[in-house]
Amino acid sequence: MISTTENLAGGTATKPTLAKMEPLCAAYDCECVELDIRIAQLEADLEVVKQKHLPGLKKQAAKLAAREAELYSAVENAPDLFQRPKTFVIAGTKIGFANSIGSVVFEDADYVVNQVEKLFPKRVDELVKTEKTPRKDALRTLPEADLAKLGCKVMGDGPVVIVKRVSGDVEKLINKLIEKLVGAMVKGE
Repeated sequence: MISTTENLAGGTATKPTLAKMEPLCAAYDCECVELDIRIAQLEADLEVVKQKHLPGLKKQAAKLAAREAELYSAVENAPDLFQRPKTFVIAGTKIGFANSIGSVVFEDADYVVNQVEKLFPKRVDELVKTEKTPRKDALRTLPEADLAKLGCKVMGDGPVVIVKRVSGDVEKLINKLIEKLVGAMVKGE
């Protein structure tokens, strides 16, 4: 549990001053710098591991793509083998044919909506999705009494404590690291 001001600046019961907060800020900044260093070390280590394994991964991915193309072509050129049943599982791989319903594609959504309204006016609700959602930014401009009439209230307004590193946000660094790791996994680099 977070304590009140008694624990600030060494447990004294006096009201904190900016002078007493300065060493707290300096200690916080030191911990942020240490985290920055550790993140940089992790990124360097990950880069070494990535470079070590990347050539083998790329080579294996190319081999897999070639095998997949070969198998796809073989199945595609033998539809008579897949009449009943339409698919088989051989060596842990499902092969065969499946019916696809396809997907509807269009370039201009507004044109499609206009055409539906023009050609199928009785089916507009069925064929066109209409979303009605409250606009929070516009609602925020209303007085609290009006918001209450609408069943709304403003949460988290008023003064809030800020403890944020000005240079080199720790959260941004961690999120950047996570994005890099996930991005590398997704791209298969």
